[in-house]
This record gives sequence, C-alpha cells and structure tokens, in this order.
Amino acid sequence: LDMPGFGAVASNGLIVRDGGRVLVVDTAWTDDQTAQILNWIKQEINLPVALAVVTHAHQDKMGGMDALHAAGIATYANALSNQLAPQEGMVAAQHSLTFAANGWVEPATAPNFGPLKVFYPGPGHTSDNITVGIDGTDIAFGGCLIKDSKAKSLGNL
Repeated sequence: LDMPGFGAVASNGLIVRDGGRVLVVDTAWTDDQTAQILNWIKQEINLPVALAVVTHAHQDKMGGMDALHAAGIATYANALSNQLAPQEGMVAAQHSLTFAANGWVEPATAPNFGPLKVFYPGPGHTSDNITVGIDGTDIAFGGCLIKDSKAKSLGNL
C-alpha cells in the first residue's frame, strides 16, 4: 500500500495448510486484497479456510476483516487488539484471545487452532502484538514485531 510520507509499504501474512483445511495469519491491507488472497487459496489449495488470526490492530494486519467475515471465516485476535480496533478504524475480530502470565494463549480461547501456537510477548511494535508459531516446524511468524537490524525504533509504542 502507498503510505503518504513513506511510499510503498509491504506487509506479510501466513497461509498454513492443516490437513483438509487452511489457517490464515493476518489479512492484507484492504478487503479487496484479502478477497484476492482468499481467491488464490480457493484456486491453488482448494481447501476451506477454517479460521484467521491477526497479530495486531493496524491496517496491514486487520484491514481485510470484512472480507474474512463475508466469507464466513472465524476470526481471532488478542483481546487488546479487539479493544483497540475501533480506535484504529479497524473491524474487530469475532473472537478474543486471552493469554496466561507466561504469554501463551489460553487454549480455551483458541479452539481448533491445530498447529498454530500463539504467544503474547508483551509490547513491542504495538502494545497488542502477538506472534504465531507452527508446531513441529521451525517457523515463527512475528509480523511487524520483527524489525530490520537497521530499525531505529520498535514502532508504535
């Protein structure tokens, strides 16, 4: 997305195939872009998207929530992200994740997450950012929490 004063800003998400279903981490910047991703999943993977989890309440991670909801996809976010979403002009997820004192998601708030391991490290890029790992792999998705070694700040704290 072209951001005034910044130029083109990239954003990454994650698509996880889990048996006969797909799990999505983060939306695209917009509903249209998110719908394109869902279309790609349908054409290339041809499995239903069971759920989506977003890593924080900014447009590059939650900007496509309406597209997910229109497609009937269950959406999850940190409870703090859902609280912050309206202030950020975002649509909140349908479900709120809560976290134990050690940072790991409370399992009762993350049903059917399969291999997704969700962790709240505390404030980093934002006060609500979470990370998502894939059990049984060496994959850890940090979203905007992961910074270039040349970055001068954590971001939006």
